Amino acid sequence: MKKFYLGLFLMLAMPLAAFAQQAQPQAAPAKSPALIVAVVDLPALIKVHPVTVDEVPMLQEQFKKDALEAQKTQQNYQKEMEKVSREYNIGTPQFEDAVRPIKEGMRNLEAQMQDKQAEMQNRMVPLQYKVYSDIQKAVEKVAYEKRAYIVHAKVSVDRTGISEELAAVREADANGSLVWNRPECDITEDVKAALAQIAGTPKGGAQSLNSLAAQAAGAAQQPAAPQAAGNQQRAAARNSTGRLN
Repeated sequence: MKKFYLGLFLMLAMPLAAFAQQAQPQAAPAKSPALIVAVVDLPALIKVHPVTVDEVPMLQEQFKKDALEAQKTQQNYQKEMEKVSREYNIGTPQFEDAVRPIKEGMRNLEAQMQDKQAEMQNRMVPLQYKVYSDIQKAVEKVAYEKRAYIVHAKVSVDRTGISEELAAVREADANGSLVWNRPECDITEDVKAALAQIAGTPKGGAQSLNSLAAQAAGAAQQPAAPQAAGNQQRAAARNSTGRLN
């Protein structure tokens, strides 16, 4: 009789034990380890932003057209100077009277090109700020998801057409204090995805320049009046300092 009750107890206890085991809460999946420090390829992010791809080239194209027109006007002034030099002796009153309007036109042309470059730079600033702000938001989003406390900017050099040694040297020069990082610390692709959600996707083709400041400098170096071109290049060099790249 005791064996009978023992067997009955075991039969009743087994389903209860199984039910109790199923009723226990499942352990939460282990979180991936925090990155603590992450890196992101900042020029790559700037290059895929819709502003860089779509809006900056339009601004560049307008400046290039103005620069080409200024170059043609400058060539016409030079031809007029050569003509006056053949007709009058240099230094004579007749020569000075003939070249005075030409010199005035050249000065006006230079001033116009400086004004156009200043206008372009003024229009570039809010575009740069838009790109910078969107990237900041995207980096912040991914950093919190990855539990990263610090995100360093990184530059990856395009290996196309150059040796690995040269690419490594260029990267070392561009990255400053960043010498090495584990591959899993690079959150560039995750930030690109977040950036697409924040800023949208470009409508045009990708640009090869690494930064908005570099694009502005490239546009400013198009030929115009000789003196104006020199001023444009110096101004572009000043404006490229401390930009997004």
